[in-house]
Amino acid sequence: MSQNSPDEQGSLDRQSWALLRGYDAMRSEWTDRIAAEGMAASRAFADTVFDRFRGPDRDVAPGDVIDLAVPGGDGERAARLYRPAVPADAATPLALFLHGGGWSLGGISAYDGLVGSLAALSGVAILSLDYRLAPEHPFPAGLRDARSALDWLYREGGSMGGDPARLAVIGDSAGGNLAAVLAREAALGNGPQLTCQVLIYPMTDIASPHTHFPSRARFGGGDFFLVAEAIEFARENYLAGNVAEPHDPRISPLLAPVPDDLVPAMIVTAGFDPLRDEAIAYHEKLRSAGIDSVHHCARDTIHAFLSFGVLDIAQATRRMIADYLHRMMEPPTQ
Repeated sequence: MSQNSPDEQGSLDRQSWALLRGYDAMRSEWTDRIAAEGMAASRAFADTVFDRFRGPDRDVAPGDVIDLAVPGGDGERAARLYRPAVPADAATPLALFLHGGGWSLGGISAYDGLVGSLAALSGVAILSLDYRLAPEHPFPAGLRDARSALDWLYREGGSMGGDPARLAVIGDSAGGNLAAVLAREAALGNGPQLTCQVLIYPMTDIASPHTHFPSRARFGGGDFFLVAEAIEFARENYLAGNVAEPHDPRISPLLAPVPDDLVPAMIVTAGFDPLRDEAIAYHEKLRSAGIDSVHHCARDTIHAFLSFGVLDIAQATRRMIADYLHRMMEPPTQ
């Protein structure tokens, strides 16, 4: 099922338009520093943007927030567990959250508001992972960290009041790519059994040219937050010095066969997002393969909108995702 199809393009909503004007002003102030300092400044700028537009937590905050160290693909990685406010004897579903940022930017703090609200609203305990970033750690480092963290959550989640039999993956943008790959690998027997996957404007194809997806050409010119050049930059960093090919199923899941046992998916897109069309194509591919996939397009906003709590559409869509998680991960009836 696909909701709110973007086929008839609407107009950018007023709050998103205002946010973009503020973002453009911030970007102009950082241009020289980013040119001089490179990746370090790009990461600092991204964190500043996410902090600026995080917005109030309003009525949604998790019951507990616990900083942890969990096994990664090569040593321990920082992680943060968001537990909903539930009775002490209630075993909560579990989910692994993988942040966006083109595999090169972002981290736990930048997504703190989004993940905390999803945990509070859904009743799911969510582990947000600080996976290794490219280009210092190109593919498959981040994916290996994600897989190790998912395995750990399955093994140890019960000791933290969770129910490992109800386990999901959630990913945002590049993290949506990682989540889709983890779900696919689990369906092939290479990971713990999952209940569902939530892919938030996921990157699903970094092998095809921009012209293959009209949304990249239409919205990637620099007016709508994510630019086509940033997608190329992410691709180059993720594959830096790597023998892996862009069409590898662990890199471009849209180009891979769909496993029979793939778990249900919710795929969220934004109408003015360059990544919109490849995410919709993934949804349609899952549906054609008989997989239960629900697509929702927030037609009048931009990439990354869910992290920007100042937007009403972000707050509303967080509740929609939380409702999906709650419904899919309810305990089985006796």
